[in-house]
Parts: sequence; C-alpha cells; structure tokens
Amino acid sequence: MPSAPPPAFTASSSSEDFYSPVIMADATATADYSDDQSSTPPAGSLTNAQDKEKPRLTEQEKKNNHIASEQKRRAAIREGFDRLTELVPGLEGQGRSESIVLKKTVDFIRLQLQERQELIAEIESHGGRGLLADSDPPPAYETSTMPASTPSRAPLPRPPPLSLAVLDRLRSERVILASQSPRRRQIISLLGLTNLDVVPSNAAEDLPKTMSPFEYVLATAVKKAQAVYAQEINNAERGEPALILAADTVVVDSSTGTILEKPRSEAHHLAMLKMLRDNRHHKVFTAIVAMVPLASARQPGYALESAVEETAVTFDGEVTDELILAYVKTREGADKAGGYGIQGLGSILVEKIEGSYDNVVGLPLKATLKLIETVMTKADDEENMSDNADLLEDEDEE
Repeated sequence: MPSAPPPAFTASSSSEDFYSPVIMADATATADYSDDQSSTPPAGSLTNAQDKEKPRLTEQEKKNNHIASEQKRRAAIREGFDRLTELVPGLEGQGRSESIVLKKTVDFIRLQLQERQELIAEIESHGGRGLLADSDPPPAYETSTMPASTPSRAPLPRPPPLSLAVLDRLRSERVILASQSPRRRQIISLLGLTNLDVVPSNAAEDLPKTMSPFEYVLATAVKKAQAVYAQEINNAERGEPALILAADTVVVDSSTGTILEKPRSEAHHLAMLKMLRDNRHHKVFTAIVAMVPLASARQPGYALESAVEETAVTFDGEVTDELILAYVKTREGADKAGGYGIQGLGSILVEKIEGSYDNVVGLPLKATLKLIETVMTKADDEENMSDNADLLEDEDEE
C-alpha cells in the first residue's frame, strides 16, 4: 500500500522584528524557500531541504539577541554622549536630544574656528606670519616640517612690543628669518617685527661632523644666511632686506662629543633618546647669524655678526624604555635636533637645564637681540666713513 504523501511544509510566521542585527552563523545557513507559503514543494526537493536544514533559533533566543543588541547600542550612545559633554560646554543637563546635541556641537565648532582665525590674525600682526596657518599631519622623518598645534582657547594677550630704536626702525623694513622652524618663528615674533618674511635656506647641511660642535654649528648657520642673502638681495618684487637672521641647532653627547641632529627614522629616534637617557648629560648649541647690506655697498657688500649659545641639559636617568617608545610614537621630536622638544611633551624626559631655555627650543632670544643691535650699527657705514673722513681732515689741518 502506497504511503501517504508527507504533510506540506509552511514557512515560519514569526515576525522579523525579533531578529538581532548580529545573526548567528547557524541561522544564516537555513535553506531558502518559496515565497508562496500555501504551495507544497515536490517530495524530492523537500527531502533535500530537510536534510540541509539546521536547527533554528527559538523565539526566546531571538528575543534575547535583540535585547542584548539594543542594550549595547544604547550603552554606546551613552558613552559617546558622556565624552561629548567633556568637550562641548552646555550639554551637561540637557538630556540626550539629538537636535540639542547637534546644535550645541556645531555652535561650539564654529566658535573654535573663529577663535583660531582671530589667533592667527593676532600672531601675524605681531610678525609671526604663518605660524598657525597650516594644519599638517605629524612630521615625517625625511622632512623637517613641524605640525602646527591648534590651541583649544585663545592665549593671554601679549604685552606691547619693546620700544627700542633699533626695533622701531626694523618694523618698517623687510626682515628675513632664514628658517622654516615654527619654534624660531614664534620666538622671533616676540620682538614685534611686523614685516617678517620667512625664507628657508636651500643650502645643504653637509659639513663634516669631524669639526668641533662650535665650528660645525656656526659654519652651518653662516652658510644658511649667505645663501638667503645671495637669493634675496636683488629681489625686485619684495625689496632688499634690511636684516637677515639664520640659526642652526645641534645636540652634542657630552660623553662622546657626537653631534646629533634630527632623527632619520623611528628606529634611529629610539636609539638616540635611549643614548641621551643612558649618558644623562648633553649640550645644546645654537648659532645665530645676522647679516645686513652695507649702505656703501663696499665689498663684500654686507656686514655679518654671529654668536653661539650653549646650554647643558640633564636627562632623567629613570625614564623607561616604554615611556621613550610612547614619546617617539607621538612624532613630536621627529623634526628636532636630538629628537625631543623641551617646550612640549619632551619636557618629561628632562631633569634639569643649565643656561638658556629658549636656546634648547631653537633660538636664544636675548643673544639674538644683542646680535641685531650690534649688526645694525654697522649697516650705515657711509655715515661712519664720512665721520672718519672729517676726523682725518681735522687732524691734517692741525
């Protein structure tokens, strides 16, 4: 007697609302069936489908998955909102209304952008042109640019510029800083030189390291200044510069006399800082060179004055390898001689210094001002020559 046909198989009528966004692997393996729930599939295909079918989730398991997913989603929203309230003023106590959160966040961002624009305008008005104009990624080891940092709020107002005759004169003249270092730009802007041009030197820094640190850093700074002088002295568009300032900074390991400049790679950066930590003591040399065109244009056509500042630095011998690695990963020191910035996070590596702090940053301001005063007295050599000629005539008459 032939057996009765198998009962027709109907699709589940459970609602899709109970499915979790994250579906378990066994559930996704369930065979596809016809949309027509009233039709009975052929016996052969039904048998194959039943063989391939795996256990389904129970209704309770579906509900549990849905509840767990919803709880995670809400927890993530709460965590994100709590972080946002730490950054955006006025969100505390406002609930979690999306419209309120969005409006206050957008207002806050606009305010920050406005403050940043005002800060840039203020710095440029004091001679620090371009200091915060660019927002670059962390510096690469093969480049020497530094990322500009954007403060979260406007700094305290600066004091009025120094009222010195030599600076008052230079504020109406073109002054060139032959360096692309934003730290040097920031320091020199304190003098209030409103017509400051940044013209980085293209001179190769390839002098032999067999020179003494003093000779090496001074020769490199002179080379930079002379290269920019030759490039800009006949600049018809911008005009002849009244003053050119160049500088070079090196770090010297006191125990070996090794000259350290900028790290070439992350591995080199790590090795450099560990050596400074292990040896504890090193010195920072900065050479400053000031050049002015001579009014008489007599050979060589310019006056040049220079100075070298020296600062002793002691690293903290208890700094761990873990801390050094974490600092290297920030890339703050990637574009700095010695591989650290004392004005930033790099200060956590330093125990003490003896000498000028801003020399370690890259430009000793006090020595720079003295150099400017000295070289500017030599610019008006025609007047000095005239005075000397009058003196000689008086002596002849006597």
